[in-house]
Amino acid sequence: MPEPLYDRTSRLCAWDDLDPPLRAALQAEAETELLGDIAAVLVGCVETRSMPRRRPGVLSRLLGGGPLRASRTAVVLLPRHLLVAVTDVRTGTTSACSGRLGDITVTEVDQRLAVDSGVSVTTRWSDSSEASSLHIGLGDDPAGASFRGRLRHAVQAAKSS
Repeated sequence: MPEPLYDRTSRLCAWDDLDPPLRAALQAEAETELLGDIAAVLVGCVETRSMPRRRPGVLSRLLGGGPLRASRTAVVLLPRHLLVAVTDVRTGTTSACSGRLGDITVTEVDQRLAVDSGVSVTTRWSDSSEASSLHIGLGDDPAGASFRGRLRHAVQAAKSS
């Protein structure tokens, strides 16, 4: 089996414990989408640090798969929405988006295609007019597994109500 692309470490956290640039991006997204006070309605929060294990191969670079980048990701679960913010450690650029839980589909990463931990989330993200998938890297640790379970449960609950 191939080696994983990233070393990922996740931690469950409170809103105030998030990395400040991630928290600011999530807050701005919540304000843009009129989601209210995140801290007051927070259901779950996880922060993941991802460090690349190796450089992509020659074939990957030729096909447009640039260098793997270290990143920090924060994922916030609200009663009806999921918010995601990612900071590219190299550039310091942080972006955020959100989606409605009732419209989300969560799938596991196909380990035959890439050895990676996390989930693929498909929905119409707030920054797009069409549905698309976003890979959310989560650690293979208890915090990553716990948040993955919370996310699946919240999506199922939103779809059944």
